[in-house]
Amino acid sequence: MTSTILEPGAGVRGPGEPLDGVPGTPPDSGPGTPPDGGSRGPLDICVFCGAGRSNSQAIVDVARTTGRLIGERGHHLVYGGGGSGLMGEVAWAASESGAAIRGIIPRFLYERERAIAAPVQETHLTDTLHRRKEHMLRCSDAFIALPGGYGTLDEILEVISATYLGRSAKPLVLVNTDGFWDGFISLVETLRRYELVAQAGSPAQPVFHSVPSPEAAVALVERLAVPAA
Repeated sequence: MTSTILEPGAGVRGPGEPLDGVPGTPPDSGPGTPPDGGSRGPLDICVFCGAGRSNSQAIVDVARTTGRLIGERGHHLVYGGGGSGLMGEVAWAASESGAAIRGIIPRFLYERERAIAAPVQETHLTDTLHRRKEHMLRCSDAFIALPGGYGTLDEILEVISATYLGRSAKPLVLVNTDGFWDGFISLVETLRRYELVAQAGSPAQPVFHSVPSPEAAVALVERLAVPAA
């Protein structure tokens, strides 16, 4: 099994553009249909999650379900590029459901996160973690955060900060499996209580959303995200 290995900046596409040579649904033929029945192209959905395998079967199942739904709904997966842990579960489920996949991974994590064990995908190598996040934010239409570790926290805070500062309007949805994100949500409320951050953006543009399931997360990004032309 092979992947397309691209150097930083080589073959970079924007959201909605096809993943050349990667099996999956082309932008103009997938379902990509929002719940209200309107016509919409596939979304490039970026999933943040851990490279480690959780000891919670419920969390592993949520990772698999998220990947499967992205493929079944005709969307594209953008993720951290690894074949291990929750990342691998998401990627393989998405691949088995027909999704085109873009993996973005720093060179120094290629072996550690077992990128070689990932499904067929368009793999982008970056020099730093910062470049990985920059690439993810640029080429994705929306973000779904599953349980993860420090790297996942770093990624969601990057999106939250960009939204809070008015630099991004792309939705971020936390899948709050077994209350995993309750502590994070409580911390954000503490920051607001001490007036260290203002109320999240505006009622129409919160900095993130929290839902209980992958099904709710995918439905929400389908409603909120705007695919690139």
